[in-house]
Amino acid sequence: MTRRGFTLIELLVAIVVAGILGVALTRLLVNDSRFVERQDAMLSSRHTSRTAMNWVVTELRMVSNDGLVAAASDSVTVQVPFAFVMTCGRVGGLQIMSRLPVDSLSYASVTSPGLAWRRLDGSFRFVPNVGIASSTDSSTCLADSIRVIPGGALLAISGVSSGWPTEPPSARVGYLYQTVTYRFAASVDLPGRVGLWRRAGTAAAEELVAPFDAGAGFGFLVGSGFAVQSTPPGNLATVRGLEVRFLGASEQTPRNASGAQIFDLTTQVRFRNRPS
Repeated sequence: MTRRGFTLIELLVAIVVAGILGVALTRLLVNDSRFVERQDAMLSSRHTSRTAMNWVVTELRMVSNDGLVAAASDSVTVQVPFAFVMTCGRVGGLQIMSRLPVDSLSYASVTSPGLAWRRLDGSFRFVPNVGIASSTDSSTCLADSIRVIPGGALLAISGVSSGWPTEPPSARVGYLYQTVTYRFAASVDLPGRVGLWRRAGTAAAEELVAPFDAGAGFGFLVGSGFAVQSTPPGNLATVRGLEVRFLGASEQTPRNASGAQIFDLTTQVRFRNRPS
């Protein structure tokens, strides 16, 4: 029996068809790889933005009117409450207060605390650099029917001058605060990129997350209408909240992309501890 082989033309056609299929499959794999790379970069930039937002917004929401003490387009310094109190009387130069339950870890890590107490008009009086110690003298609190609730504590606060306007009257709501600075600045973890830094009190600044686009920063909600300003007003007391532009960036630039992937997560935070 005679065996038939392939003709030269058949071989050429098979090679051409295989080549076309190979090129198409290669392009498909390359495009799929680029798509996955872009998706990974976008997920990375989104994770950066969301991580920063979850950290920053929690603290900014607790700030009261007049709690913004310094501001720029890339940084803000605020007075963040870490414990809420009810004021009692004064004993031996110490201000006695009933403290509500707190997060023990946050409470123990505070440096250079201050005291803020609420006036009748709803504004707060700030007393910086106070000392905090436990107290067993509950007589001044009991005199005004102020109790220490379960999980709370009785405190003796030093560094509060007697008399108006620093000494709070009895039975006033207040809080203990620490000064916190958030800043978008050069990253140490990723040299040449922008990171978000946090400094609490006198502690060293720590880099929370990176990288961000150079456009990340702060806007300012001013007045009762919460008008947005890109630069801080001359009178910071008019600021009623902050707009934060979390422009998270991917660590790597995807192939054939002009730059890192950017995820724009811009949010507005209105200060909650304010008069109605």
